[in-house]
Amino acid sequence: MENVNVKSDLKTALAFAKFFYPDVLEVEGCLILKDKFSREIFELWKEDCQNDKVCIEKMMNLYQVRDFFHINVDEKEDIEEQIKVLGNVLKVFWTLSLKDRFPERNIVVEVFEEDDGELFITVYEKK
Repeated sequence: MENVNVKSDLKTALAFAKFFYPDVLEVEGCLILKDKFSREIFELWKEDCQNDKVCIEKMMNLYQVRDFFHINVDEKEDIEEQIKVLGNVLKVFWTLSLKDRFPERNIVVEVFEEDDGELFITVYEKK
């Protein structure tokens, strides 16, 4: 824990707290991660998903795990394994944080790999 002070500051710690315990909005019965919310995009997904709540939530809360840290990448490192570990760690923390705030709801945090090998994470409430 001593190395944290050498490599990070208080603002970084607070940013990671939000990263692992994200703010959530409830919009028309849908749980949406706050930093992903846009009314315009929400309305587009409502239309594309034909008002299917699970579909809307899956799409509104979809992240490509690699995109969280695509700017500060050391090209010398093979980061694929690190991306997988990060996806699984996020799944654990997001699941715990959402269960804490919404204990009566069946919220799923799903990490999955597409055919091209890219890793994604999303959040939705199971019916």
